Amino acid sequence: MLAAMNREEFEHSLKEFESQVKKKLPSMINSYLVNRGNREFEAAFTHLVEMLDKHRKTLLKDLSKVAKLEQRNRYFNAAYNLDSQLRSMGNRDALKQQMKLRRHRIHAPLVYDIGTGPEEGELLNADEIGLLLETSEKVAIDHEVRINLDGKKARGKTMWSIPDEAGRMETGIKLMNPSEAFLEEVKKILKEPAKKPEDPRN
Repeated sequence: MLAAMNREEFEHSLKEFESQVKKKLPSMINSYLVNRGNREFEAAFTHLVEMLDKHRKTLLKDLSKVAKLEQRNRYFNAAYNLDSQLRSMGNRDALKQQMKLRRHRIHAPLVYDIGTGPEEGELLNADEIGLLLETSEKVAIDHEVRINLDGKKARGKTMWSIPDEAGRMETGIKLMNPSEAFLEEVKKILKEPAKKPEDPRN
């Protein structure tokens, strides 16, 4: 069984842990998200997370034996920062998709239903997993939405719902097992020339 660290060794190990969490982890998360699907980046990210988890457990083992109050506070702050960054990765993914989808290209009419009955809206953009809709009101996150696009139906869940510069509501939808027919309809519309939204003052 390994001997407990003394206070100086604990301080050195804690500083290294803090540095990895504050400096290396954020850049590694960004690299992982940008290069999603690349085995080399995924392996490097997984290795770092496993190493940090092991480092955290090693510090925790000796925390009550040698750490001063200030060191304990720093340990728990760094551990919380680690968990927080890992939890936020899903949010960063959603943000990246939001920025991508908000580059408007189309304004195609559709019908959507958030559980209160069919409403007219517009398809603003789409990618392989999601749609950007214009809705009449803000839709709660993770709310189920049913979509009818020229007779082709699909359903999904809200990822975000925010107003645009003109005050219209933009709602991002993550599709849930869409049919081939629906996806083909979306692709067909994406190929059409971009339309500008009608000015309500006209």
